[in-house]
Amino acid sequence: MIKKKLFCLFFIICLSSFAQIEPYDLKLEYRVNPEGVDVKKPRFFWKLKSNESRQFQKEYKLIVATSKKNIEKNIGDAYNSKKVKSSQTTQIVYNGKPLKSATQYYWKVKVWDKNNIASWSKIATFSTGLFQKEDWNNAEWIAWKPQKQWEKEWWERKDIESKALQFQLPSLFGSSMSMFERYHFHHQNPYDAVPLLRKPFKVSKKVKHAKAYISGLGYYELFINGKRIGTQVLDPGWTDYRKTILYATHDITEQIQNGDNLAGVMLGRGFYGQLAYDHWGFYKKDGYVGQPKLLCLIKVQYEDGTEENVISDLSWKVTGGPIIYDGPHMGEIYDARKEIENWNTASFDDASWDNVNPAPHPGGEVVSQMCQPIRVTKTFQPISIRRKGSYGQWIDTGTNSAGWIRLRLKNLKKGQQVTIYYGEHLDPTSSGQPGRLQQMAYIGKGEVEEFAECRFSYKGYRYVQVKGYKTKITKDDVEVKYVHSDVPLVGNFESSDKTVGAVHNICRKSLIFNLHSIVTDCPNREKNGWLGDAVTGVEFGMANYDLAALITKFTRDIFDTQTTEGALSPIAPANNYRKGKSTLWSSAGVHIPWYMYQYYGDTRLFENYWENMMRWVDYSWKNNNSKTKDGMFAEIYNDWVPPYDVTYRGGGKPGGNEVIASMNFYLVLKRLTYMADKLGKNKDKKRLEKQLKRIHAGIQKYAFDLEKLEYIGLKPFPEFLPVVNILALDYGIVPEKYKAQLEKRVVENIAKEKDYHLWGGIFSIHSAFEYLPKNGYADMMHKVVVDEEWPSFGWMIKEGATTLPEGYKFTSSDMHHFMGAVDNFFYRHLAGINVDESHPGFQNIILKPNFIKSMDFAKASYNSIHGEIKAEWKRIDENTYEYYGTVPANCKAKVVLPNKSVRIQSGNFNFKVKF
Repeated sequence: MIKKKLFCLFFIICLSSFAQIEPYDLKLEYRVNPEGVDVKKPRFFWKLKSNESRQFQKEYKLIVATSKKNIEKNIGDAYNSKKVKSSQTTQIVYNGKPLKSATQYYWKVKVWDKNNIASWSKIATFSTGLFQKEDWNNAEWIAWKPQKQWEKEWWERKDIESKALQFQLPSLFGSSMSMFERYHFHHQNPYDAVPLLRKPFKVSKKVKHAKAYISGLGYYELFINGKRIGTQVLDPGWTDYRKTILYATHDITEQIQNGDNLAGVMLGRGFYGQLAYDHWGFYKKDGYVGQPKLLCLIKVQYEDGTEENVISDLSWKVTGGPIIYDGPHMGEIYDARKEIENWNTASFDDASWDNVNPAPHPGGEVVSQMCQPIRVTKTFQPISIRRKGSYGQWIDTGTNSAGWIRLRLKNLKKGQQVTIYYGEHLDPTSSGQPGRLQQMAYIGKGEVEEFAECRFSYKGYRYVQVKGYKTKITKDDVEVKYVHSDVPLVGNFESSDKTVGAVHNICRKSLIFNLHSIVTDCPNREKNGWLGDAVTGVEFGMANYDLAALITKFTRDIFDTQTTEGALSPIAPANNYRKGKSTLWSSAGVHIPWYMYQYYGDTRLFENYWENMMRWVDYSWKNNNSKTKDGMFAEIYNDWVPPYDVTYRGGGKPGGNEVIASMNFYLVLKRLTYMADKLGKNKDKKRLEKQLKRIHAGIQKYAFDLEKLEYIGLKPFPEFLPVVNILALDYGIVPEKYKAQLEKRVVENIAKEKDYHLWGGIFSIHSAFEYLPKNGYADMMHKVVVDEEWPSFGWMIKEGATTLPEGYKFTSSDMHHFMGAVDNFFYRHLAGINVDESHPGFQNIILKPNFIKSMDFAKASYNSIHGEIKAEWKRIDENTYEYYGTVPANCKAKVVLPNKSVRIQSGNFNFKVKF
C-alpha cells in the first residue's frame, strides 16, 4: 500500500431557515399505507428531514387510532406510546390494544428535535388482514371440476407425457414444441381452459368500507362490476403452497355500487399445477399439483355499523375462458373467439354456466402478502423491427428484460393462429435458446384490431419473433413491458468511467428482472429461487432497491423448504430438491437475514427463525461434515461459473468443493455467534463459538499448505486458487502471521499472473470486490472491472451485454444477477457509502471513498431506512480531490480518508484532500 500525505479541509453547511426536524415517509412493516397487515405486533418506521445541520430526534410520541376523526384530534385510542426519549425511528414495535382483524387504522408520530421543538407527521393508514381461520367467515376453496374427475384426467395426461420426454431445460416434455403442438398433444382431451368464476351480491345501504381478501391459485385477476381491481399481475406470489399460501387485500369501496353487484375472478395455473415435467420435481404427485382454485371474502362495512360478507362457496358459477392453455414455463394460448362479453357484470345471464365444486385445501397456512406485488413497471417501444420472408417478423426491444410485449394485430381472420416467440438470442426459435421456446399464442376473433398480451406467464428476453402474421408490424403496434416485483429504487451510482457506469447498469437491471415475488436465478429458463444466487446477489440488490418486504417473504420461503431434521434445499420454493446436499447454497437462510440486519437493523428474522437456523447448523454438522477430515464439508456446488469452467478440462471444479463450503460455513457460524449475543442466546453462543474453533482448525489442518503459505483444495490443482484464498482473507480465517503474505500472493495472481483478471466465480467476485478495495487495492480492482479482454466485466460491455450473463460467456442465460456483487465495489468503495457493522441500519454511517487515479468523479446516493445519504468525489487537479455529500437528519457518520478519520453529524459535508 502506498503511503499518502493528506491535507484536509472540512466544513458543514448550516441553513437555519427551517430549524426543526420533520417526520416523513411513514411506513408500517416496510410498506406505505399497507392493506391486509396480519402481523399482530407490526413495526413502525419514519424518516426525518431538516435544513439545519446536526439535527436529531430527542423524543417521539406515536399514536394509533381507529378513526380518522380521532387521529385528527391527536387521540390514540388504539395506542399512545406517550413521550419516549429516543432517537429511534425504525423497527418500533406496536404495543397497544390487540389489533382487530379486517379493521382500518390511522397513525402518526410527533417528534421533538434537539431544541425541544415539536413537529407532527402527516397521517398514515393501514388496514389489518385476517388473523385466524374464523375471520374468513366460512369461505371455502372452490374450483371448476369435481376433484376426483380432475385428478383422473390430469394424471392420465401426465402418464402420456411421461412417454415423450426430451430432457431439455426448462421442461422434460414439450420444450421444443410450439404452443399449438403442446395444446393439441392431448387433442381428444385437452387441458382445461382458465376458469372464469362469478358471484352476484346486493348492496342496499351506504358503504363505509369494502375490502376483498382473495387468494387465487396459482394466479388470479379480480373484477368488481366489470372493472379490474388493482394494478398487480401474476398474483399472488409463488410459495410452497403446502406450507404457505398468500392472499391479497384490495380496497374496493369505490367499485361497489348501490343495488346489484358482481364479483368476477379469472384464475390461472401459475406455479400451482404447472403444465411441465420440470427438472426440479414440482410436477410430482407430492408436489405443487392442483387445479386452479379460489378462496375469497368480500367484506362490506356499512355506515350504520353493520356489515355483509360475500364468500367463496358453492353458490358461485364457473365456465372456461379464452385462455385455453397456460403455464409459467410452457407459455399460454389466448383464443379470442372464446371471449365472453360482460361476463364479469351483474346484468350477465350465467344460467348456462356450471356450478363450482369444493376443492381440497392446498395445505399451507393462509397469510397476507406483505411484500410489493408484481406489476408492469415500464412501457416503451422497441428499437427496430425487421421481416424475413415467410419466417416471420423480428422485434428488437433493445435490452434484455423480464416481462412481455403487447402486440396490436390488424385484420386477423377468425381462427387465424399467431405465435409470438421470445428469446435472448437474435433468433428466438434457435436450439440454444435459454428457456427453449418461450411463447405466447393468439387465435384471432376476426376484428379490425386485436391485441395479444401475456396474462399468466412472463418471459426473459430481448428479441421477439412473430409467426403466422403477414401484415407489417410497426413500432406503434408494439408495447414492450417490464414486469417484476414493484420494489422502490433507492440507490443511484454515476462516474466518469463509462465502462463502470455500464457495468453498474447491467448489474441493477439483472437484479430487478429476477425479482418475481422470490429472488430468481433467471427469468427465462428456470425462474427458480436458487439460493447461491441470492447469497451473492441480494446484498448489492439492497443498495439499489428497497428489498425489505420482499426478502421478509423470501426468508419464509427458504425455511419452508426445511425438513424436520433441519435440511434445507438449494432452491426456494422447492419440492424436496437436493435437500441437505449443499450448505453453501442453503447458507442463504443465515446470510440473507444478516443482510436485512445490516441494511435495515432488522433482528425479527433472526428471532423468528433462530430455531430453524440452529437445526440447520446441527444437521449440517451431522450430515455434511467429513467423517475423516473434521471441518471439511461435503458439497455439491462450488464457486459458480469461474473462467475455469471454460478453460479447465480436468473434470469437476478446481480444488474440489469442500474447502469453499467449509469457509462459507465458518462465516455462517461467525454471524450466528454475533446474533446469538445480540439476542441474548448465551447457551447457543457458547456452542457456536466451539464450532467456530472446530471448523477453523479443520480448515487450517486440511486446506492450508504450510510450504506455499496458501489455501488449497482437497482435489489437486496445478494453479493458485483465488477463490479459497480470497474467501479466507475476507471471512477472517487467515491467521494474522500469514495474512500480509497471502494478501500479496492474491494480488500477484490477479495483477501479474492473470494480467488484471480475477480468475473466479460468484463467491470470488463477492469477496474480492469487498476485501481488496478495503485494504488498499481499489485502483487494481477498478482495472479488473474495466479491462476489455476476456474474462472481465469490461469484455461483457464491449460485447454488447445489456444484462449480466451466467458466467463469462453468452452461451447460457444472459440474465443472471449473481455476478452483480461487483456493484458493491461502486457504492461502498468508490463513492464510499458503508454500513457501520457494529451499529447497523445506516443511522451510523461509514463514508470511506477511494479516489481512483484514472477517474475524474464518482457519486452515489442511497435512500436508506433513515433517509438519503449522498456521497461524491471529484478531481480538482492532479493532486487534489473534493469529497462532499449529505448525512441525513438524526444520523451521524465517520468519514475515513487516507491517514485521517473524522466524525461528523447530520448535514452537508465537504472535504478537500491533497496528496
